[in-house]
Amino acid sequence: MTTSTTLRIDRPFFQITGFKFRLWPIILAAVLMQAMLWPAREGARWLVKHYPEWFHHQIWAFVGVAELFQIIVGLIAVLIMKRLLPQADANLRWPPQRSYAGLALLIGVVMALIMLVADYWPQLLSHTAPDGGYEMTPVGVPGWLFVMLAAGPNEEIIFRGVLVGMLTVLVPGRVRMGRFDIPVSGVIVSLLFGAAHFNSFFSDPLYQAVAQQIYAFAFGLTYVWLMERSRSLLAPMIAHGVSDLVEVGAVMLLTVAWG
Repeated sequence: MTTSTTLRIDRPFFQITGFKFRLWPIILAAVLMQAMLWPAREGARWLVKHYPEWFHHQIWAFVGVAELFQIIVGLIAVLIMKRLLPQADANLRWPPQRSYAGLALLIGVVMALIMLVADYWPQLLSHTAPDGGYEMTPVGVPGWLFVMLAAGPNEEIIFRGVLVGMLTVLVPGRVRMGRFDIPVSGVIVSLLFGAAHFNSFFSDPLYQAVAQQIYAFAFGLTYVWLMERSRSLLAPMIAHGVSDLVEVGAVMLLTVAWG
């Protein structure tokens, strides 16, 4: 009588598979990132400069126009990518099965708390009103909350839809850490996502700028994971938009409470 046993070979905790390094697509992604973000931002600045009466000195209105321009540019980039690189998937669709919307909402709230502590821990410890620069007016408060929520669709179309979609084809490979498994392209774009916030080094305290680089990278990985699991940009849009909205809402509440 014989018995057969199947030996289980444990996989390593950290593993990179199928990776093929190519420098030029990474450089292209960095150039395209600026090509999609910079013109939209500068176009909004041009409107503020030449038609200030449209904005009534409301910074959130400028941010909203810049986001609108970036969404338009991102959608155009998706169409071009589908034409030039048809095998690339921008995931710009309604989730075909599980949406992960509830999980994304929870993740967004947790991210907001992390950002709040990372960005304003000195003020939190001293119970000092954080200075977020937001217009605390009947128009400014809902305006800022709206544009913060809109940051989800705005940035996810560009970073996860276009850049991850393109690099997944041009720089293949996957990274796994335990059960967390995403494409190498997601790691690269998360680094670019952090780099896109470099202006904070010129406008914010150093601790805040460094913290933004770290959590932007970590959050970028999470957005890619949500996108892959749901096969849609909806979940990362929700997590991203909710995190920004909740953090700004918390800052406004603390400004009222401690101001």
